[in-house]
Amino acid sequence: MALPNVDDVKQGIIASKIAAHAADIAKKIPHARDIDDKMADARRNFDWEKQWECSIDPETAKKIRDDRKPEIEESCSMCGKFCAVRSMNKALNGEHIDIL
Repeated sequence: MALPNVDDVKQGIIASKIAAHAADIAKKIPHARDIDDKMADARRNFDWEKQWECSIDPETAKKIRDDRKPEIEESCSMCGKFCAVRSMNKALNGEHIDIL
C-alpha cells in the first residue's frame, strides 16, 4: 500500500485515544467519564466552544461546524428543527415546539 502520511498518523492517534478512553470507562477508572459529562452539558447548552474544548480533535470539529452551517444556529447541522436537544430544552422551559 504505502507508508503513512501525517493525516494517517493523526487518525491513528485519534483512534487510539478513543479506544483508551473507552477502556478507561469500561474499567471504571475514577473520573474517566468526567470529560463525557462535560461534553454532554456543552451539547445540551449548545456551547460550541466548550464542545470543541472537550473533543479529542477540536480542529476537525470546528472545521465540520464551519463547513456545514445549520439552518438553525442553536442546533447541529444534522437535525435542524428536529433537534431532540433543542426540543427538550424548549419543553423544559415551557416553550412551544414547532417541528412541522
